[in-house]
Amino acid sequence: MLTTSKSRGKGVLKKLAINLTVVAAAIGPLAACLHACSDTRRTAVVEAVEKVHKAVVSISSEKKAASHSRWPFSTEENQAPLVSGMGSGVLIDPRGYVLTNHHVVDRVQGIVVQLFDGSTYSARVLQFDPVMDLAILKVDADRSLTAIKVGTSSDLMVGETVITLGNAYGYENTVSVGIVSALHRDVTLSDDQVYRNLIQTDACINPGNSGGPLINIDGELIGINVAVRANAQGIGFALPIDEVKEVATDMISSRRLASLWHGLVTGEQRNGSKKRIVVSEVQPGSPAEAAGFKVGDELVRVGDLTVTNSLDLERGMLDVRPGHPARVAIRRGNIESAMPLDVRVAPDSVASTPAPDPDDVVWKLLGIKTQPVSTAYVAAISPKLRGGLYIQTVSPGSLAAQAAIEQGDILVGMNVGTRHWETIRADNILYVLRQPEMSQTKSALLYVVRRNGIQPRRISFAESTVRSILGR
Repeated sequence: MLTTSKSRGKGVLKKLAINLTVVAAAIGPLAACLHACSDTRRTAVVEAVEKVHKAVVSISSEKKAASHSRWPFSTEENQAPLVSGMGSGVLIDPRGYVLTNHHVVDRVQGIVVQLFDGSTYSARVLQFDPVMDLAILKVDADRSLTAIKVGTSSDLMVGETVITLGNAYGYENTVSVGIVSALHRDVTLSDDQVYRNLIQTDACINPGNSGGPLINIDGELIGINVAVRANAQGIGFALPIDEVKEVATDMISSRRLASLWHGLVTGEQRNGSKKRIVVSEVQPGSPAEAAGFKVGDELVRVGDLTVTNSLDLERGMLDVRPGHPARVAIRRGNIESAMPLDVRVAPDSVASTPAPDPDDVVWKLLGIKTQPVSTAYVAAISPKLRGGLYIQTVSPGSLAAQAAIEQGDILVGMNVGTRHWETIRADNILYVLRQPEMSQTKSALLYVVRRNGIQPRRISFAESTVRSILGR
């Protein structure tokens, strides 16, 4: 049968319309399925990671490779090559304050912090606490950075989901998921490093994760990753954030960083899921007392910063200068609305009191006057030596004279018990003598350079002198 081209065209269009209807009918359920699948894939873990990943940093540095020598002046130690170090950290303030482990940045050179977007900045160590194994770094970025939300470790449950983020084996921004395996673990890594009350987790913690965050499913910081059990699988440890906050708050305080005093001591109060930061002490004679603060006041804001944890008070005071008011909003009693109080930080009277000159103290204790010298004076003995203390004068009959220390010697190191320190400033001597081991040894071994060699000289102290040195 013959048909015209026009009638044939109508038939094609009709079939095309039918096919499009079928396709549309099929695409609708498929699109709905894809949307549902996308929602299913966006788990609580994904959302938690998205909340915090911009606040996690990778840390790289260089340090001397480990050797079997316990004394840095040995030939073996001197020939040790530089090796790259790695670790993680977390931003606790948009101005570039980074919290990490002390062992990540201890005795390293050239600290570099890499952000999530790959940008890098040089960093410097502001404060550290070797006992708690924490340090505060500062990076000077050209923009405001993303800080992490700080949670609590007081309500952790064994079995709840936790997440680690960090620079695992140098693979930055690595995420792993696990659970809280146990609480209140005590771990001894060495004679010098003992950790208490740790969180145990099976979320992967590897070399490079140290200093990075352990977060909960809400994306809140609940711990700082610190150690992993060697030769084990799924046994890692983190410092609980409530203990970390206490130390970090002190390290970042205006009193520690700028010798400024406000006189407020705060604590956290929890009522179910609600948390309040309240004044637990107003120090007598302080600027806070003059401003009218009272014990029990709830802190709401410091300047433009909302107070959600104990760190926030000190964060809000970081840029305040003496004599300039810091506006602090509080709630008092049953009054719902916040009331403002202005506190003017003042120079810390304790920090402002001049400390005794270390040279004078060393002269009184040991009977020597010293002068720092550069590496060039001791380079022939060991390339590792960073300098020393040239002995200018030895007082006759002094402890130094009794130990046969002579004018012209260069003091380069000291030993108390089994621990060694270098001496390049007079206050290094006092630091060594104030070590707790002095109460048992009552002596110190001094290493002096004489006639192109290092000679040990032991100085012993009377019991009364040791008590005076240790402040007892």
